[in-house]
Amino acid sequence: MMDVSVVIINYNTSLLTYNCVVSIIETTPAAIRYEIIVVDNASKKDDFLDLEQKLNALHNDRIRLIRSRINTGFASGNMFGVQFAQGDYLAFINNDVELLADSFTPLLQYFDTHPDTGVIGIQPIFSDKRKQVAFGHFDTFSTRFFGYWLYEKLHPNKAKRHQSYTAPVRTDYVVGSFMLFKAEHFNAIGGFDTNIFLYFEEMDICKRLLNNGLKTIFFPSIDYVHINGASTNLGYTKKIELKVSHLYIVRKNHGFFSYALLKTFFVFVFLLKAIFNPKHFKLLFKLITLGPPMASSIRHQQRIQS
Repeated sequence: MMDVSVVIINYNTSLLTYNCVVSIIETTPAAIRYEIIVVDNASKKDDFLDLEQKLNALHNDRIRLIRSRINTGFASGNMFGVQFAQGDYLAFINNDVELLADSFTPLLQYFDTHPDTGVIGIQPIFSDKRKQVAFGHFDTFSTRFFGYWLYEKLHPNKAKRHQSYTAPVRTDYVVGSFMLFKAEHFNAIGGFDTNIFLYFEEMDICKRLLNNGLKTIFFPSIDYVHINGASTNLGYTKKIELKVSHLYIVRKNHGFFSYALLKTFFVFVFLLKAIFNPKHFKLLFKLITLGPPMASSIRHQQRIQS
């Protein structure tokens, strides 16, 4: 029997991954039966070997390192790890995360007393202790057009992104750097959408949990350090991938009309931006010429490693 299976993806950041693993080991009490599955997403050989050496030096049989020969992105990388998971609960933790305290016991207790919970997230902070945004609203045309501040004013029953909470609160989605699922719920909806290479995976899966009557909960009393964006270095390519994934999940979960409105809005916004800064013409052109969903994703630029 296994309580929690932790899945972590490494991509050319072996030291971050090692620090993340160590923080899990140091903060998780012995009473919890857990395993750590590290998926190397086709890192450079030197980085993989460095990670392998570091993890072997821990002499901990809870750790399993698996190497993929192709970078499959966040969703597919995690789903690859899930195939080896044996836990009743699945924790997906970014490798640029360091846990500061027991991050499982209170959450498992919450799941036990709230069976309609699909996923729980906790509070990310910067290394200087400043809080990061921990959750958000389903991102469609209305949230972009009105802006989050006005959107929250128009929807007073929604949790406020920048408000401080002391008790668990229901949200649309929690950020993907730490997500804890009950395995049976995760499996029942098919897990992460592997069409997505990067970004918006958490928004998509939380919407599908909601469609199955399961809640997303933000648990504010547990902090963890998240070094935002440390595991990706994509430059302007990131902006394009963000829009590719965003438009895909809106069309998938909210229909063609919402997709068309949002795409038109983005075209208009980046047309205005491009007038004052020509670098935005690249994204404007991509938005106008997007082919079938995900056809422009950087997934298609990946190569199989030796």
